[in-house]
Amino acid sequence: MSSLGGRTLSAEDKRDRLLDVAEAAFCAHGYDGTTIAVLAAEAGVTRPTVYAYFASKDDVFRAVADRVRREFLWLQERADTSSPERTAREAVAGYLAAWARHHGMLTVIAHQALADPGVRTLRDEILARAERRNTRFVERLTAEGLADPALPPADLSRAVTGIVARAAEVVADDPRQLATLARRIGDAYLRLAGIAAA
Repeated sequence: MSSLGGRTLSAEDKRDRLLDVAEAAFCAHGYDGTTIAVLAAEAGVTRPTVYAYFASKDDVFRAVADRVRREFLWLQERADTSSPERTAREAVAGYLAAWARHHGMLTVIAHQALADPGVRTLRDEILARAERRNTRFVERLTAEGLADPALPPADLSRAVTGIVARAAEVVADDPRQLATLARRIGDAYLRLAGIAAA
């Protein structure tokens, strides 16, 4: 593989690597401190190269945010569905790992959402899609008699997001905590959702 500016990478690979660099830049410099010039310099390319993939800094920011959103959804889709307990544990562990991995970017998104209604909508979409899927999961299990949640499924989903978001801060500071926190949050989720452990 060559550097980002090399010719041996496909256009899709170059775009993905630009998004990797962009996420790191937004985390390091914040939204306001990240410019196309900064992105180009950190990627080792020219500004026209960045513009070949993205029309503006806002487009780059939204593409990174969308990638985070898609990863959250993908994690739910790939969870082991052999049992409700296994599905819940794998989904919680994956969600926590993704929150920790993207903690900086999610913080920048939350900060931008305070002043920018468009980013607020994007932030809400990142959270809401994953929460809706979890809500439907708990509702389905409840209807099948496999869960007896301690609170309404939508409230449970929001609570889990809050717990995971806070735990991700801990994991971002000390990655060794990931497995322990994933297990503990998984245990709490099973109790809150009223899902019997096997």
